[in-house]
Amino acid sequence: MISIPFSGSKRNRYKEVKQIIQDNGYKKVYEAFGGSAVLSVNLFREGLVERAVINDYDRLFDLYPAYLDIKDTLIQKCLEAGFIKSDKRLNATQRAYLQEMIEGIDEKYWRLLANNFVFSGKQTGSLKPLNFTYFHNDITTDKQREYLQTVQQMERVSMDYKAFLAQYFKDFDDTTMIILDPPYMNSTQKAYDNRYFFGLSATLQMLQMVKEMQVDFIFFNMIERDVIEVLKIFGFQDFEVSTRRITQTSTSSREDCLAYVRNHF
Repeated sequence: MISIPFSGSKRNRYKEVKQIIQDNGYKKVYEAFGGSAVLSVNLFREGLVERAVINDYDRLFDLYPAYLDIKDTLIQKCLEAGFIKSDKRLNATQRAYLQEMIEGIDEKYWRLLANNFVFSGKQTGSLKPLNFTYFHNDITTDKQREYLQTVQQMERVSMDYKAFLAQYFKDFDDTTMIILDPPYMNSTQKAYDNRYFFGLSATLQMLQMVKEMQVDFIFFNMIERDVIEVLKIFGFQDFEVSTRRITQTSTSSREDCLAYVRNHF
């Protein structure tokens, strides 16, 4: 599989999703909260589905071509200045040089550039040039450009998830899988740029909508017992859950729950 650096990406759940798709003969996938769309991208790339539609709400992939050119130029300048890829913090002189260059780049690209130049825990919407203090991770764009090529072959829109589901509803049938990976209802939301907290009420509205559509779906959220309870509230009975523990720090971890719900009649 292929992936790109992206906070909250579901690349570690791809094997499970792939198995569900293969075992149940799904041919169409609609990813309502696109993010990096790693699940749809790989299902489409491997020819496992005939149609994959991404709701690129934040227009990530509109930015991506220019971002990759900016990243290549920035990395080349760093290498010419004697930077060496390392997990260690840059020295004061190097930091000043990097931060001066970052100041000249449009802020809309900072979050993407953070993967190579910022400590991983700071990749949020509140970045400042002074946060750019590293030169690490993959310092080429080859894998990201390969990923972008696949995305550019797919169907991609940008809209509210409700409008997205409503627009494609006429195409849903028993070969359709909806992938729902919203901001988690019991998370702090720190990794997201969304202005509005996607909490319990928003989650319930989303589940009500897909229930009425009578379409099978995969639903990601944080705590398994909460996922099970909200599914039961809506009367879903035919579902399976798979939960992993995600390491956050050396002393803490959290649950990441995948629920596969059969909801077509």
